[in-house]
Amino acid sequence: MTEISRTVSTALQSLRQREQTSRLAAEISDVSKEVTTGLKANPYDDLGHRSADAIAIRMQITRNDGFLTSNALLDRRFLAVETSLGAMRDVGQEVLEQAFTTDNAGGLSATYLSQAARTALDQVLERAAVSDSSGFLMSGTRSDTNPLQAWDEINPRTGESPAIAVDHMIGGPLTDVADVQRAIDDLKAGFGDSSVFFNHNFENTFYNGAPSGNPPLTSRTSETQTLTQTAQANDPAIRDLVRGLAMLSAVNPSDIPDEAARDAWLSEARSAIGAGLEGLTDLETQTGLKRAQLADTIAAQESRALFLDAEVMNLEGVDQYDAATRLTQLQNQLDSSFAITARLSRLSFLNYL
Repeated sequence: MTEISRTVSTALQSLRQREQTSRLAAEISDVSKEVTTGLKANPYDDLGHRSADAIAIRMQITRNDGFLTSNALLDRRFLAVETSLGAMRDVGQEVLEQAFTTDNAGGLSATYLSQAARTALDQVLERAAVSDSSGFLMSGTRSDTNPLQAWDEINPRTGESPAIAVDHMIGGPLTDVADVQRAIDDLKAGFGDSSVFFNHNFENTFYNGAPSGNPPLTSRTSETQTLTQTAQANDPAIRDLVRGLAMLSAVNPSDIPDEAARDAWLSEARSAIGAGLEGLTDLETQTGLKRAQLADTIAAQESRALFLDAEVMNLEGVDQYDAATRLTQLQNQLDSSFAITARLSRLSFLNYL
C-alpha cells in the first residue's frame, strides 16, 4: 500500500514539474521580448493605472506616424508638379527665343519655328500628365483623368481634337491684318472659355480635368494645417502657353503674305507664350513655397516622434541589462526543471520494489 502511494505522489510531482516548465517557458518568452525590444512584454499589466497614459501616447504616435507617411507622399507630389512646371517653362522659353530670332519676312527660319512649336506642344501635354499612384496630379479632383487631350486625338465630348478646334478658330488662310485679328480674337475666346462655339472652348475640347470653380485638391498635413495643390492644367498660364504654341504650330508665319499681318501674328504668339512663362514661374514658385512649408511641418512631426518615443520608453521601457540577467536565471531554472522532469519520467513502480 505504501509503494502504491509513493507511485501516485511521483506522478503528481511529474505533472507539477511539467506545469512549472510551461510557466518558465512563457516567462522566458516574455523576458526575451523585453531583451530584444527594450519594452515591457505586458506593459498594461505592469503599469496599472498609468496604462491609460501609455495608450494615449501610443494613439498620438499612430496619428503622428500617419501624418509623416502621408506628408512624405505629398512632398513627392509637390516635387513632381514643380519639376513638370519647370520643364514646361524651359520648353516654352526655347520656342520664345526662337520666335524672337525668326525673320519677320518668313522663310526657312519660320518653318523651323513652326516645327519647334509643334514639338513643344506635345512636350507640354506630356508634362501636364505627371502622375503617381494616386492619379494625375494636375487634373484637380478628377485625378483619374489625363488633364490635357492629346493634340491630334478626338475628344469624345465634342467630336473634335484640339488641333481641329484650333484650325476652326483660325478659319483658313490668313492674308491680311483683319484676318489675323479675327483669328486672334477667336483663339483668345476659345482658350478663355468664352467662345460661342461649344467645341472651341478650352475646357470642352482641350482639357479633361476638374473644371474651373471646383475646389482644388486639399491635403491635411497636421491636426491644424492643410495644403492645396492649385497648379492645374487649366491654369491661365498653361492656357496662354498652349495658345501661343498652337498659333505658331498651326500657321507657319511664312505662309502669311502681308508683312504687317505676319508681324501681328508673331507678336501675339510671343505675347501669349511670354504670359504663359510668367504664370508658370509664379506657379512653380508657389509650389516651391508649399514644399518649404511642408518641410517645416515634417521636421516638427519628426521631432514630435522622437519626443513621443522617449515618453513611451519612460513608461514601457525596461532595463535591458536587468532583463538579460533575469533571462539567464530563468533559462537555468528551465534547464533544472527539464532535468528533474526527465528523472521523474524514468521512475516506475519497480524502483520501489
